Amino acid sequence: MAEAKTVHSERSEDAYASALLTFIGEEFLQEDERAGLGATTPLMETGILDSLRVALLLSFIRDELGLYVSPSKIDTKHFQDVRTIAGMLAELAVETAGEGNVA
Repeated sequence: MAEAKTVHSERSEDAYASALLTFIGEEFLQEDERAGLGATTPLMETGILDSLRVALLLSFIRDELGLYVSPSKIDTKHFQDVRTIAGMLAELAVETAGEGNVA
């Protein structure tokens, strides 16, 4: 498992954004709504994310991307849009790598 986290910690912000866009599009939107989803689409304001969906997204981030988002980062500031979330994840990956991949 530590090996997987090392790989994930080397992901770029763009790679995180791509993974998030795919997950959010497939899990939270109808097929015809996906075309309107972009990296800067407001997620809370448009209703794409709500409290339940944030919990599902956090599970995806933990299980598939190998990153733990602390409760202090779970707010509208960090979850404005995919680009904001991806930036936060890239920072977390650097911090996690600096800690020797200790979760």
